[in-house]
Amino acid sequence: MERNRQWHTDKRHFKNTWEDEYFFTEINSKAVCLICNQSVAVLKEYNLRRHFETKHAAFSRFKGEERKKKSGDLLAKLRSQQGSLARPSFIQDSATRASYEISALIAKTGRSFSTGDFVKDCLSIAVSLMCPSQARTFAQLSLSRNTVTRRIEDMSRDIKEQFKAKSSRFAAFSLACDESTDISDSAQLLIFIRGVSDSMEITQELAGLETLRGTTKSEDLFAAVGRVLEKCNLSWEKMSGITTDGAPAMTGKKAGLATLVAQKVAQCGGKALSHRQFRALLEEIDAQYSDVLYHQEVRWLSRGKVLKRFFELRRVIAEFLTSKGGDTQVPSDEKWICDVAFMVDITDMLNALNVQLQGKEHIITEMFDHVKAFQMKLDLLCRQLSAGNVAHFPSLREVTLVREKLPEYAGLLRNLNREFDQRFVDFKDSAGDMELFSQPFNISPDSVSDQIQMELIEFQCDSELKNKFMALNLKDFYTQVSLQRYPHIKKHAQVMLSLFGSTYICEQTFSVMNLNKSKLRGTLTDSHLEDILTLSVSQLQPNIEKLVKGKDQLHVSH
Repeated sequence: MERNRQWHTDKRHFKNTWEDEYFFTEINSKAVCLICNQSVAVLKEYNLRRHFETKHAAFSRFKGEERKKKSGDLLAKLRSQQGSLARPSFIQDSATRASYEISALIAKTGRSFSTGDFVKDCLSIAVSLMCPSQARTFAQLSLSRNTVTRRIEDMSRDIKEQFKAKSSRFAAFSLACDESTDISDSAQLLIFIRGVSDSMEITQELAGLETLRGTTKSEDLFAAVGRVLEKCNLSWEKMSGITTDGAPAMTGKKAGLATLVAQKVAQCGGKALSHRQFRALLEEIDAQYSDVLYHQEVRWLSRGKVLKRFFELRRVIAEFLTSKGGDTQVPSDEKWICDVAFMVDITDMLNALNVQLQGKEHIITEMFDHVKAFQMKLDLLCRQLSAGNVAHFPSLREVTLVREKLPEYAGLLRNLNREFDQRFVDFKDSAGDMELFSQPFNISPDSVSDQIQMELIEFQCDSELKNKFMALNLKDFYTQVSLQRYPHIKKHAQVMLSLFGSTYICEQTFSVMNLNKSKLRGTLTDSHLEDILTLSVSQLQPNIEKLVKGKDQLHVSH
């Protein structure tokens, strides 16, 4: 119910007729009484009427033109007072700035908006004991629930405006989308945008949190993506790729989100769209364990850490269970122990790969290099296991090796390699594009499209650029490439830098969402949840100085 009420509240606007009817005007998105200069908490006609009838009923005697004249006189008087007021004092500005900073901290740490009252109470106690002469100064700090809410809304809006300004300069951008449900079983679609400007500046931000009411079909996801792009004023033809998880609604070949987006881009004249399914293989769990970890609390691949901990404690566990004299059977079969050791080693390797792939700003070619290297390692391990060599399996070396199991293990690794081939087929199809981006001086002109061949030859013969390529990382190098001399190569680099390598950032943000929208905060509205996530994951910082200066000179109550 609270969420529905808030949804209507978000749509309320001040009506000009209320100036004459109830002697109210709008200042800084707040309804302020023209008679007593007080403001109402919620912009709702009932509140304005109740304030007028209970506190200023005497003004009901004014009718018609006389009422309009009285309202106009009061409004002119208020504006005159505003004009004569000086800017708030340094202390008032500092109090407002502190209110913004503390509100941002409340949002980023997943605390409820009412925490502000508690913070102010703590500050009041500290001030009264340490510097009682400053009590009146700290009393100006407003941290009520409503104030914290407004501050968070202001900062989220400012970040979105900054992102909108940056997105207008994108030469190419891509999407990362993922869908999950919150504590109230509402389907939430996260949409991140990563864009690159002509100056090769990379911007990666949460563009929208769309609540999907009803069905979550691919058409619903596509409509949500369209709304977000429209809100950001981004055109479809500049989209270079989309990264999703493997859900059917996302990846269906006939009607999945990726297919619908690709069709839309093609209709708008954009280039062939690349679709990535390069999500993080697992989520890390706390490595500083103090006891045996329980696999039910983590994702399936992360159970490798649990398995490794069990393997390290296997003898201690066996001794403990034996000492209890119970009926519990301690596995001692050599083949079973050998299987466990093999699983510990291979999941440890997968965990190491996952750590390499995690992060918010990885370049897609670097991530694919890690995958290619891992697959080459799998080929080596298969050959070594077939030859009886377990040099790279430390857990297997600790146990009594059952050599007839080694061909079986080699077969399992070959199957794993095939799974990688299937999962990253999109990347292998784009291997030529990646090589042109990461190794532009080594790729053969015969292997690129006709329109770029002559330009590539000129590029490869540019000795100054070649020296810069050896000295700089890829992002910094391409900022040195002239758009006028090498337009196709520069555009190709912009597209490659704009691509998301995985949906890792979505996974991280869903963790933040679950931290905030918990059982104790199940009524948190969707708009406020988006504000919290914007502040929590944004690389941009709200312009608090601008927000403070933009406050209306009339100091209304908080």
